[in-house]
Amino acid sequence: MPEKNELTKLAHHLVAVDWGTTNFRAYLIDEHGICLDSLSNTDGVLKSKGKFESTLQQHIGHWLNGNGSIAVILFGMIGSQVGWVETPYIECPVDIKNYGKHCLQLAWFNQGNCWLVPGVKWVSDDGVIDIMRGEELQVIGASLLNKDNNDGLFCCPGTHNKWISVNNGQITDMLTAMTGEIYSLLGKQSILAHSVNENTEWSEEAFISGLEYSQRSGGLLNHLFSVRTNYIIRKHSQNQGSPYLSGLLIGHEIQSIITTKYYKNYKVPITIIGSSQLCQAYSTALTYFNMPNKSISAQLSVVTGSYSLFNMTREQND
Repeated sequence: MPEKNELTKLAHHLVAVDWGTTNFRAYLIDEHGICLDSLSNTDGVLKSKGKFESTLQQHIGHWLNGNGSIAVILFGMIGSQVGWVETPYIECPVDIKNYGKHCLQLAWFNQGNCWLVPGVKWVSDDGVIDIMRGEELQVIGASLLNKDNNDGLFCCPGTHNKWISVNNGQITDMLTAMTGEIYSLLGKQSILAHSVNENTEWSEEAFISGLEYSQRSGGLLNHLFSVRTNYIIRKHSQNQGSPYLSGLLIGHEIQSIITTKYYKNYKVPITIIGSSQLCQAYSTALTYFNMPNKSISAQLSVVTGSYSLFNMTREQND
């Protein structure tokens, strides 16, 4: 096996693996940072527990040549308590241009040219703790894609939405909103399930109606019941119920997150990182609340962030 300081110098290509709780996504990236191929499946960390190495070989083995000259970077829940190796969180503030120095080498895979990216932890002045695994790489990538990468406010929508701020090139704080998971639970396992249809086409009109209602008095718990009453009195169909529920939840999320002391003074546009559908929803919502924003695809952010991390590791091992 090559010495550690030789590992990434040998590499000309990179495989970046976003290994979450329920999903496995991998990207083959060339020496110029271009994504040559990608794959996605449901072999997440929970499904792959106890067979992580064989899962990697099954899905990315055809990209590797067996001698360690293609680097592998793993990030996401694969570095958590339920993952392959638990990596400690790096506490804010975190320098995004030197994050590669925190990567953990996995000597037993790919001739040792395999690196595990740790997550980030933030502790507020009043002791509130928040964490993330995987989104830090998206933020590194999106920061590089932005013209001014020293400061930014990033929204990473998903199951657990992350709001992350970068100041002077450092990740300084973050807040998590469980909007995606609550939306799924309410739409499948609550009384509201009879009033929504998650498989319907998107209705921006119903979504904006939810945003509008989120500004009324009564609070979220009261507002949620309007999903049912609107259906019962035939104001909304099931097809309108899903985007309306989404608008309610996202509306409350934005109003609660952005009014905190950590985010209310931002002057730069908010960068949304996600799939096209989630970016569209959050862009519509932020625009509704008069908050300038722009969107970057999650894949582009991951590819750019992974390539940057790869180069950081090469430089530090030279």
